Amino acid sequence: MTDLTRYDLACGAFLRLVAGIDAAQWTRPGLGVWDVRALVGHTSRAIITVIDYLEIDAPETVSLESAADYYGQIYLTYTNPDAIALRGVRAGEALGDEPVEHVAALRERAVAAIAAQGLDRIVSIGGMGIPLGEYLRTRIFELVVHSLDIARATGQDAAIPPALVEEAASLAAGIAALRGEGERVLLALTGRDPLPEGFSVV
Repeated sequence: MTDLTRYDLACGAFLRLVAGIDAAQWTRPGLGVWDVRALVGHTSRAIITVIDYLEIDAPETVSLESAADYYGQIYLTYTNPDAIALRGVRAGEALGDEPVEHVAALRERAVAAIAAQGLDRIVSIGGMGIPLGEYLRTRIFELVVHSLDIARATGQDAAIPPALVEEAASLAAGIAALRGEGERVLLALTGRDPLPEGFSVV
């Protein structure tokens, strides 16, 4: 399965959940400070950023070798929770009155942008370079995890393809290992010890 195929499958799973949201559910609690609309908006940014970043000139060198490096060096170090929350709200507002059509159009643009790239494409993130395939792994991770959030918030069956769940879980374990939490996660996954309350790798 190619990087593009996996990414498109993740977009498709997300879009199906958006299509299943009832009109009355958009203002209900979604995740943290977000209502369902803002949660969907935030999730849509896993598509928007692909479009935006592929319009930026590619850097000459790779400085982030893997998706785990992205979360270890960029996401956890430089991101601002308040700014992320606000971008989610604004992206939710941008969904407009036809959120399904809006997300479908974004998906089409992102898939076309990816398909137009060479296999060696490097993506620029804040001046740092990451291979396109690894960047797409971060976007698939966001789509899978937040699709699960949307499913829980709206009472739907997430129906995420098992291969994508496996990939997201593998990346989560890799992030944990990079942060020095790998043994703790492995012990939890094998039934030795529970994870602390509120534990998260992102």
